Amino acid sequence: MEAARREAEAFYARYGEPLTLRGLFYILVSRGVIPNTVSAYKRLSEALARARYAGEFPWHLLKDTTRRREYKEPLTRYPTSPLTPEELARALEEYVRSRTEVSVNPWEDQPHRVVVVVEKEALGDLVSRFIDEAWGRGVYQVRVIRGYDSATDLHELARDLSLIPAHQRPVVLILGDFDPSGEDIARDFRERLTMLSNRKDIVFEKVAVTLDQILEMRLPAKPESLEELEKMRRDPRYRAYVERLAREAERDERVRRLVEMYGSPEIRVELDALAALRPEEFKRILAGAIAKYFDEGIYERVTKPREERLRRLAEEVRRESLESVRRMLGGG
Repeated sequence: MEAARREAEAFYARYGEPLTLRGLFYILVSRGVIPNTVSAYKRLSEALARARYAGEFPWHLLKDTTRRREYKEPLTRYPTSPLTPEELARALEEYVRSRTEVSVNPWEDQPHRVVVVVEKEALGDLVSRFIDEAWGRGVYQVRVIRGYDSATDLHELARDLSLIPAHQRPVVLILGDFDPSGEDIARDFRERLTMLSNRKDIVFEKVAVTLDQILEMRLPAKPESLEELEKMRRDPRYRAYVERLAREAERDERVRRLVEMYGSPEIRVELDALAALRPEEFKRILAGAIAKYFDEGIYERVTKPREERLRRLAEEVRRESLESVRRMLGGG
């Protein structure tokens, strides 16, 4: 528990997001604190539950998104007494400032618009935070699909993509596990979204977890136990997945090294492992994948000058409006 708390606190302090139980497990395995087995994972889960109930492990350091949450709007609070002249002046000035803020979408003139799709719900907030920190220019959407996406959710995304102007090409970046289901989820998502959107120009790219990332970062890529291995073998996509890796190992040096590294083509790597063990690399992967579709030249020549012109105009309007407010209040 001491090591678990130390690692969880360090991650939260640096990235402002809690770890998933799976992510904390991978970190402790990599530190040699616990073995990479299903039984160790279950014991960790039970021990963390007891520690949190006892107040020995802070609740905010772990994230559980396996349950649906309902969010309710906060109650709107209105002042119960009239505003003083000073309070009214401040309120009016704040209103003027808020209504004259200028925000130009940096993607407005770009040839592409990016959607980031995350297979794991527990990692959705972290991915959004990393995009903001490492890229800072946002994307069209960040969507969590929780495995094989529902027809309803895919239909909504297809509708959203239809709103992207025809001169801009949608780009869908997929983040998911490297295993029979994770690889097939990317295929299934690509085929169904293409069918529903009626757009034939969508670019699909799985940016994590990839074979090269497993090799370069030596991510844990082996089922933790016979139980996990049997579970993977029951996956209806298992046979095609293993046969594909075996065939690729015969002609691709990278795949051959991967199979040799782990002793078998029965390889399974979770996105949680990349996010928890190599968060800085994960952040760079996200930023690089997005930057590839952003034309800096267009931004500097077209978008940025327009934004600067609008900001100057907004500043003039703000200054004149504030002067009018002050004259009105002073005259009253």
